[in-house]
Amino acid sequence: MRKRDSDSAQAPGIGAGYAAFQLSKALLALSDSLPPEARTRAAKRVERWQQVVAHALGGSAQYGSRTPLPDVPAWVTLEVSTGGFATGQLLAGGDLTEYERHLAAALPSIRSGAERLDINAWHLTDEGLAALRQQLVDGNYRVDVPEAAALPTVAWLLGEQRVDEARSLIETLAPFFDRLRFFPLPGQGLPVLAAQVQVSTAGKVRQHLARLPAQPRLAVQKRVIEQRLPLYDAAISHFLLTYADDWPCQHYPPAWPEQAAQLGIRFDTMCRAGTPAKGRVVELYARLGQCAQAPQTLTRNQLARVRQIIADFVRKHGRPGSATHLAQRARQQAQIAAPGYHRVAAAVAERMTPYPSEAGIRDFAPLLHPITPAESQVFEIAAGVLLPEAVRRRLERCRRGTIAELVDYGLITSGETVAKVLPAMTAEIHGAGFQDPALRKLYAATYQAFRRRRSLLLLDLQHQVALNELPWVAVLKADAQPQAVTADIARQALVEASATTLGAFPQALVPNKLLQEFDALAKAAGLSLPFVNEVATDIFMGAFSNTFIEAARRAAGPLTGTLYARYFDIDTQALAALPDRPKAKANAGWRRTPDDCDALAKLCVRRAGAEQAPRNPATNGTIVEQQQILTTQNLVPLLCELDVQTLLRPKLGPMALACFEWICLRQQIPLAHHPARLAMLKNTAYAWRQMLFYLSLLDEPASGSAIADIERHFAAQPALFRERFLPVMMGLRVAAAGRRLPQGEVTTEGARVFLGWSSQRHWLMPRP
Repeated sequence: MRKRDSDSAQAPGIGAGYAAFQLSKALLALSDSLPPEARTRAAKRVERWQQVVAHALGGSAQYGSRTPLPDVPAWVTLEVSTGGFATGQLLAGGDLTEYERHLAAALPSIRSGAERLDINAWHLTDEGLAALRQQLVDGNYRVDVPEAAALPTVAWLLGEQRVDEARSLIETLAPFFDRLRFFPLPGQGLPVLAAQVQVSTAGKVRQHLARLPAQPRLAVQKRVIEQRLPLYDAAISHFLLTYADDWPCQHYPPAWPEQAAQLGIRFDTMCRAGTPAKGRVVELYARLGQCAQAPQTLTRNQLARVRQIIADFVRKHGRPGSATHLAQRARQQAQIAAPGYHRVAAAVAERMTPYPSEAGIRDFAPLLHPITPAESQVFEIAAGVLLPEAVRRRLERCRRGTIAELVDYGLITSGETVAKVLPAMTAEIHGAGFQDPALRKLYAATYQAFRRRRSLLLLDLQHQVALNELPWVAVLKADAQPQAVTADIARQALVEASATTLGAFPQALVPNKLLQEFDALAKAAGLSLPFVNEVATDIFMGAFSNTFIEAARRAAGPLTGTLYARYFDIDTQALAALPDRPKAKANAGWRRTPDDCDALAKLCVRRAGAEQAPRNPATNGTIVEQQQILTTQNLVPLLCELDVQTLLRPKLGPMALACFEWICLRQQIPLAHHPARLAMLKNTAYAWRQMLFYLSLLDEPASGSAIADIERHFAAQPALFRERFLPVMMGLRVAAAGRRLPQGEVTTEGARVFLGWSSQRHWLMPRP
């Protein structure tokens, strides 16, 4: 809850403990043994959390507010750490970019120490405006942060003779000219197909391949195979010469001691050169040296140990020089004969040079052919070598295609990844409302940059900054003309994206970032769908907004009479009659009390049995989980109101089974840490809930068939898991038989409702 001004001196502020914990984790992760790039990232993470801790303890940041930093408006893009904490850094500020340094050197009017201020101002001169207009026409620019689109918008407005709007926008931006960059970086103009996306760009993949380091472990493996194993074989062979009556060291042929001493010298030289040697080979060479110098000192135990090492070697690898032994060593030599991945990756990176760096690649055929004679000379690789799978897999990350295609290729592996690629499509759809092609591209670029902003920690039901709150976007809002074709495209994109996401990852909640894109597409399609974010339990303030209440009301109809409603004992009539939340009091000092809670929050508190205060995050979790149950956490809006269930109907049974298989797998993974076990319980309970909803959309025969598949999979699980999970399965059987389950109680059959949150030790909690 937001503090009053009079409380601002209280310390520590919101998040101080969390930030200190994250700082300790970051410090533990910072190690000299990390590769240089990883160490740089780890050091940067430490620096960010040090800044957050300093702000939290010093009260210099108002965490929980839309404007956590003093004198920084909400539209400025902040650097935000995990949990929504602003570090104090502005992403459009900081050190000068290489492009800014180049401009500062090229323009005589730029003063040392005031480069950013002067460069921003230069863009408002005739020369600077002409450069911006040329960029808009050519499309040769890159908007990496939303602020970079501000001055191009000014240039466009002036080109349209909208001087008053341009002047007003400049007045808003000018106070920040010395701190923020309001102009874009140079880039490549790219035609974009709205239906196609990519996980990474060709430029990023090319850079990654070009910098791929040599694998230290492969170098060690090469030295072991080329140096250590031949000496191991030689020692075994030399000891075999001493056998009599199945025992080594019984007689020594002529010159045996001298040859043994020579092998010992070679072994010592190899070890000093850095080739690792441990275990049996070290032990064998110690005995070899002993036999060469003083064989009479060899004890009975040492002799037996030499005999065991040799017997194990022959049994596993064959006698040195035998067909079995030679074949194995040949396979090992073939493994190290292949060139290092980093050399092949460098050759492939060079092949990618002609491709636009800011786009993906649709046709990979020209990039996948074997190493050519010319490449062989440059990169020291034998001609004709095929691209290793590891290099091909890295290259594929810039594959361009539909979301469904990228899921099939294994490039999109979660809803979070869908959230990263979908803004490119959404931006094109939203930008289609602008008639001017240059403005359309500028809006699309701004949209994508805005979607990369990280969400802030917000309290008291505040909402994140919206795109239209950016001053340079707000001034263009009236230029966007709604079009019927755009609405149809947006609806189709929303249906396909949601169907692909739910079909590929049926067990997972739709992540908040992806919901932002779904909501944007729904608005472009003219749809009113009550999407609800996943609420963080550690900042839950005991109330839900009207969007959550509307989602619960609209879920009542589709849930009536279903397996889902019986399992969770939902009174759908009462759910449909929930009133909107009471309006906030007018006085600024008002604080919410339990009596001010909305009807949905009261219902969730009652269902969770959490009437007693104070509440901790675990208790909050039980309340939030009840909200997810009653609203279905976006499944009704997507599957029923948007009618994605029609598209997914043949897959609903397999989706339910996939959820259950995922649950069984996660429930049986040994987890040593208590937080990991809690997260597993929460996520598997969410997957169970989604499984029940998919089953509820099926008719009775299809639902019965799907439940039979689930029962067969359960019967195939280990007995220990079946015993622990049986109460959950009994709950499914009771609900499938048409009866309601009492919440929080055990039925006479031993059935229990599977929930993920508990204020006590969870009854399904596995032992470490």
